Amino acid sequence: MSSEKTTNQLRKRSGGQVSRRSVLAAGLALPFVVPRHVLGGAGHRAPSDTLTIAAVGVGGMGRSYLGGCWGERIVALCDLDYKLAAPTFKTYPKARRYHDFRKMFDKEAKNFDALIIATPDHTHAVILMAAIKLGKHIYCAKPITHSIAEARKVRQALLENKNLVTKSSVQSSGTDHTQNTKELLKSGVIGAVRELHIWCDHPAYPCSLLRPTEKQTPPPGMDWDLWIGPAPHRPYHSAYHPLNWRPWWDFGTGTVGDMGCHTFHTYFKELQLGAPTTVYGCGSTRHKGFFQFVSTPECQSHANTVTWEFGARGSLPPLSVHWYDGGIKPHRPIELDSGLELPSSGLLFVGEKGKLIAGYSGGNPFGKRGRGIDGGLLLPEKEFEDFKQPEKTMGRCKDHYREWTESCKTGGTTVCPIEFGCEMTEMALLGAMALRTKRTLAWDAKAMRVTNNQKANSLVNPPYRDGWML
Repeated sequence: MSSEKTTNQLRKRSGGQVSRRSVLAAGLALPFVVPRHVLGGAGHRAPSDTLTIAAVGVGGMGRSYLGGCWGERIVALCDLDYKLAAPTFKTYPKARRYHDFRKMFDKEAKNFDALIIATPDHTHAVILMAAIKLGKHIYCAKPITHSIAEARKVRQALLENKNLVTKSSVQSSGTDHTQNTKELLKSGVIGAVRELHIWCDHPAYPCSLLRPTEKQTPPPGMDWDLWIGPAPHRPYHSAYHPLNWRPWWDFGTGTVGDMGCHTFHTYFKELQLGAPTTVYGCGSTRHKGFFQFVSTPECQSHANTVTWEFGARGSLPPLSVHWYDGGIKPHRPIELDSGLELPSSGLLFVGEKGKLIAGYSGGNPFGKRGRGIDGGLLLPEKEFEDFKQPEKTMGRCKDHYREWTESCKTGGTTVCPIEFGCEMTEMALLGAMALRTKRTLAWDAKAMRVTNNQKANSLVNPPYRDGWML
């Protein structure tokens, strides 16, 4: 039942007067929004029509997330590095500042409705679970968690708190170019997909690194122990912070974790991916000299490949999903015009009736060439000359951040809620585990267990450092 319909019913019962208490008593855990035209014309923004937001991790991507929520009220900001966060603090001078998110939650819990999480991967889950317990709407950077066990716990907690409005930081989710590709896949034009190749031109940061041995001092005022959080402790070094934590397995999830969810959403549901049965991966080798190889087990390699094997899913046949990063691309389809080259990042769907090349997160990377021009390039081109673009049957998200903020006020849903983000994150994390262990992993999703490798299995639910727990 919509909030508007319920409010009208309450109004009839109470002789035209509706209190906030009566709305809450009816089971609506939603903001009681008064239309702005009632309180001062089209240009006036009523206080009840403005979302109060707090944010954790505002020196990097958090600044962009906040910028996307323009027009809302930013009341509290938390970051461990005040120097890095200074531009954000300057943008929101009235927002109260904190180093420790736990202290911010203690003091500000009554003052904000929604939370933005933009910290390194290894601290997402502890902040998420605390915010869920406080009953806050949440926008969270992907990947949602650092371990599969965390993803399962966060997803379950949100399924038990369905009144919370959440969104994952997958900016291309629901865009026109993404939905065009989905509609093309759903049309069945290339038949059942048996292979999917995904390539990405990242990483955008140094990789194949050894743990630094020299001593450095954290930025002034920074609590490095708090930044480490639940991860194993190590001394501060600029190789990790600022902004270089992603390739380090203790803090990040590599390129497959960083960038995987930016493409998984384009086909995850359409191909009914669910859980793979087998995952394997390999990375490039660092050379110190002629036949002098350097092992870098704590950091991802410069270039990596991952393969997820999926069994038959309902009426769909078995499927192999291949990931490439660091400039590696799949074999160039023989059907592709010799005048065209594969884009720097992209998708190649191999079906029983043809192939489809799409942009990294949907759309046609070749512009107006070929059939299926809005969703990708169909191959062989001559065989699809008479194909007509499918109708736009799927909803579009015109403003990624605005969809979240407005849904928080109305109780609506988002195109990429954190629950869905957790499913995509689990797939990405399996890829990261295969790269970390350099082994072929057999995955029992129901038991949440790697059945053939104890080292990999220990990464499914790794212990937290003393003093930290979900």
